[in-house]
Amino acid sequence: MENVSVIIPAYNEEKTIGQVINIVNQSNINCEIIVVNNCCTDNTSKVAAEKGAKVVQCNQKGKGYAMKAGLD
Repeated sequence: MENVSVIIPAYNEEKTIGQVINIVNQSNINCEIIVVNNCCTDNTSKVAAEKGAKVVQCNQKGKGYAMKAGLD
C-alpha cells in the first residue's frame, strides 16, 4: 500500500480539527496528516499536535498559500 500525505489547511478550527483528524485516522489508508496553521489565533495547532498530526506554520492568509506550505 502506498503512503499518502493528507494536507489540511486550517484557520481557527480548534473546535473541529480533532474530529477531522480522527476521521482521516479511521480510514484504511496509510497516511501522514499535515495540518497547516494558516494564521490561527486559537488552539488549532495544539489540538492537531495532540492528535498526532504534523503541524506546519503558514504566515500568509489563504488556502493556496496553506496548501503550498503543506507541500513544502
